Amino acid sequence: MRTRNAAVLAAMAVFWTVVFFRHHIHELGEVALTYGTFYRLLHGHPDILYRHPKNSSWILSEPEALESPASSLPPLLDAVVVPKIIHQIALGNASVSRHQAAITSCTDLHPEWTHQLWTDANATAFITEFYPDILPHYTGYAQNIQRANILRYALLHHSGGIYVDLDVTCRVALDSTPIVRLPYVSPGAHPAGVNNAFIAAEPGHPFLTQLLENVPSHDLHWALPMRIPYVENMLSTGCMFYSNQWMEYVRDVLRGRQSRKVYILSDEHGDMASHMLRGKVTTPIFVHGGASSWHGWDAALFLAIGEHYSFYLGLLCIATAVAFGAAYLCTASRRSYRRRCRLFGGVAARNSWSPTRPRKPSIGQSMV
Repeated sequence: MRTRNAAVLAAMAVFWTVVFFRHHIHELGEVALTYGTFYRLLHGHPDILYRHPKNSSWILSEPEALESPASSLPPLLDAVVVPKIIHQIALGNASVSRHQAAITSCTDLHPEWTHQLWTDANATAFITEFYPDILPHYTGYAQNIQRANILRYALLHHSGGIYVDLDVTCRVALDSTPIVRLPYVSPGAHPAGVNNAFIAAEPGHPFLTQLLENVPSHDLHWALPMRIPYVENMLSTGCMFYSNQWMEYVRDVLRGRQSRKVYILSDEHGDMASHMLRGKVTTPIFVHGGASSWHGWDAALFLAIGEHYSFYLGLLCIATAVAFGAAYLCTASRRSYRRRCRLFGGVAARNSWSPTRPRKPSIGQSMV
């Protein structure tokens, strides 16, 4: 009876835990789906990759394109859709002077482009004016990096252009590449997903609309038993949120629900690694300083898990199996013990002495 009551209480506890944390569980499910299906999706649809050529200065003008044979034309001859605007963000205590060389490299290579540096004052005013529904979340975030993530999505949605992190040094003029003719492009992330350190986008791209619409539902607290800043940022506004939404959007494109495509930067052979902005790295287009100034105490742990997620996932499965096995053996042993008690307890009761039980007369007494 006690076992049954304990099972009922455990089932109720699990039920209410699932109900209370259903949104958190849903987000973790999105992460698992992204990690489990990202490369399978790319393998099945390689056209998602923008294969950046080694020599990207071959873009033809319209007269040249009309005069050239079809076989010599590059695959992308759409009109330029990315406005000539470079957005960079310096919120809170972010040091602009520390990254001045990187900033100057981008402005020097794009003299005809508008460079917009967004700080606390003009960023909050922008969100207040153009995205008032997001303002409570924007101001309520515990970390500046969360605000910086949402701000870059809103800026590109409103104006389009290029977003680059402050520690990104430009190596080429982007208007000499096909990137400005793509509706949306960003680099891949390790070990799976996409990175938001660089984004090129047309204004009003529906993927950016989707990102902004999903901000409220992903503004969750990950603070039991303590705050976990890395997880809090990554799942609310950062690269994991960005990647999960990207995967959902691509599935909608493949189903015909969306028409404007999104692309991932890769080399001419379809390898994303050479364009990933991960740590201190030089890519064909950028040099990434790898500042990661927002990383807290928990970042190293989760980055280590990310590097070897297959191993840790297997370890978790083994630990879960061992725990369930131990619980099963404990329960089975307890049930077996109770059965033995009932069986041998009855025999012992029949053979035990009791002062009220009439005793069988001895041989001597029966002969009297």
